[in-house]
Amino acid sequence: MSHKKRSWGWLSIVLLILAGSTLIAGTGRMCAGIPHHPMFGIGVIMLIMAFLFRKKRRPPEPTSGQIPPLSNRMQAHYRKLGMQDEDITFFRAQMAEAREKIDHLQANVEKSPKLKAVDLNYGMVRVSQAMFQAIVDDPMHLANAGDFLYRHLPSLVNLTDKYIEISHHEVKTKDTWTVLAKSIEVITQLSQTIQADYTAFVHSDLTDMDAEMTTAERAIHEKDSQPQDNDQAAADGKDDHA
Repeated sequence: MSHKKRSWGWLSIVLLILAGSTLIAGTGRMCAGIPHHPMFGIGVIMLIMAFLFRKKRRPPEPTSGQIPPLSNRMQAHYRKLGMQDEDITFFRAQMAEAREKIDHLQANVEKSPKLKAVDLNYGMVRVSQAMFQAIVDDPMHLANAGDFLYRHLPSLVNLTDKYIEISHHEVKTKDTWTVLAKSIEVITQLSQTIQADYTAFVHSDLTDMDAEMTTAERAIHEKDSQPQDNDQAAADGKDDHA
């Protein structure tokens, strides 16, 4: 990095010397009576400086919580549910923030064997991702996901941040190990709470599915019993003719 900076410094000096020489030469030509526009040298300097600044300028870094472009498929999905532009904008902002937290949580899990173990047993990342998708599929019930979005998920991210920070302490006392153990307990409880959040959010889907299965089973049962009823009716008819 320092080598590149030095290279740019020398290049800047050389170019500025050339620009100054051009300007001086232009002035000399004017003094000698040779036509030469005085803005020529200034223009050369400005072009060189613009070149330098353009080369040194870095592309802007993406800001956190940036909302990705809305696809046609998702726009049609939201429109079908009757959402207006302002509703869609607000909803997508909330979900972009949630997605950032889930990605952060996943990154934290990868940094700690203890957190990996909790995730393996309780699926805090997987369940959070499933909850995210369930909310996207049913945005009209965003309010029902309030505990997950604004309490449980942020708390889980903050706790895993603190756990990683403390676990990296060079010297760990008895109190340090106690805090780490307690943190894992609370993280485990929050993982279970998020599971409950997901189950509660999709409960209506489960209820609808149960009702559909009950209706289907009733129809199958009625269809199976129908031939027996027809056979019995035919037998009764024969007895009547006998």
